[in-house]
Amino acid sequence: MHRIIERLFLLGLRGTGLLSKFVLTLFIAKEMTLSDLGLYGLIAVGATLIPALYGLGLNGPCSRSLVNVSRPQAMVLLSTRVSITLILHAVLTPLAVFIISLLIPAADHLLLLLVAITLFLEHLATDINAALVARFKSKFAAVLVFIRSGAWPLLFIGMAWYMPQYRSVTVIVEFWLASLLVVVLICLAAAVVTRAWKLARFDREQAWEMIRKGRNFYISDIGSSGSLYLDRFLVTSFLGLEATGVYTFFWSLTNAINNVIFFGVTSQLGPRIIAVIQGGDKASIDSSCRAMQREIWMWCLGMSVVLVCLMPPLLAHLGNDKFEAHKSVLFIMLAAILLRTVSEGTSNILYGYHKDREIAVISLASMGLSALFTLITAPLFGLPGVAFAMLITALAVYLWRQRIANGLLA
Repeated sequence: MHRIIERLFLLGLRGTGLLSKFVLTLFIAKEMTLSDLGLYGLIAVGATLIPALYGLGLNGPCSRSLVNVSRPQAMVLLSTRVSITLILHAVLTPLAVFIISLLIPAADHLLLLLVAITLFLEHLATDINAALVARFKSKFAAVLVFIRSGAWPLLFIGMAWYMPQYRSVTVIVEFWLASLLVVVLICLAAAVVTRAWKLARFDREQAWEMIRKGRNFYISDIGSSGSLYLDRFLVTSFLGLEATGVYTFFWSLTNAINNVIFFGVTSQLGPRIIAVIQGGDKASIDSSCRAMQREIWMWCLGMSVVLVCLMPPLLAHLGNDKFEAHKSVLFIMLAAILLRTVSEGTSNILYGYHKDREIAVISLASMGLSALFTLITAPLFGLPGVAFAMLITALAVYLWRQRIANGLLA
């Protein structure tokens, strides 16, 4: 019973956060412009791509090591991990901002600076979240995720609703940044109150060990992020910023299912799957892994039914012919998201068995397939073609991961 209540709490908190983000997407689509929605969508992509590019794949080996170590060892691992992120951003982020300023002289420099700081803090928060989940601090992690993803959109909408002059992407990013600063302050306060800061230190040997073990995870992170978000940049290139806005809207709808289940179910079950696999009992491993897959499938199907039922009134509320004309895109993307969500659960099994190379190869291949199919279908069929490319890629990855997992559990 306690496990069910905890699961519902986590799903509810994550679901509320995603609903908040979705309401923000609706607000931008209806009260601002599709170009604003497209630009916001690209910035949101950066919040996922930056941790993948700058992360060096370190959260994979770090999280796996954090599962069964003492508190002092965990603090050394975490502080070393966070230190690497700070060093990389101190060197690379100013350089990236400078290069973008040169390449796009007309860029809004205030917005560019705000985005750079926001993406840095998002990366830091992502590292901390991975560590908290690995240490079975799921509820605290979920609260922090809600603050940085679910609370601020409602505050922005409340202000922008009554003060139209604040309806801009710059103000959106300012609210986002403020929420991240709150998360950082909470983490610092927790470190002081629990005296965890006294255990923190940078361990050079641990750092090099993480980097060495993180190579396959880095390839996997790049591949996963590329397969998920590269198509958005291709849509912008081939079809324009307004089409990106339409694509972002439908992607936000369907990806909400993935986010709720990934953060509320899949990622929470990951450490338990690792612990069971480390225990070595074949019957327990098989039972736990099969139960995880069934649970993820059930959540996927249930939430899909809810989304399909909500679509007609949502589209009627927006009253935008461009959304109505591309309804088929939503259903194709929904099928792709379901396969991807279940496939991510299967990846927990590969992760528990240290199949890091296989995880990396699959992720890199998925990015290549996604880019190839999108390049072929986007110019020919527009947004439906992009959605179909997503579906084909998701199906290939699902079958690949399932085949390896079945072999491990046989």
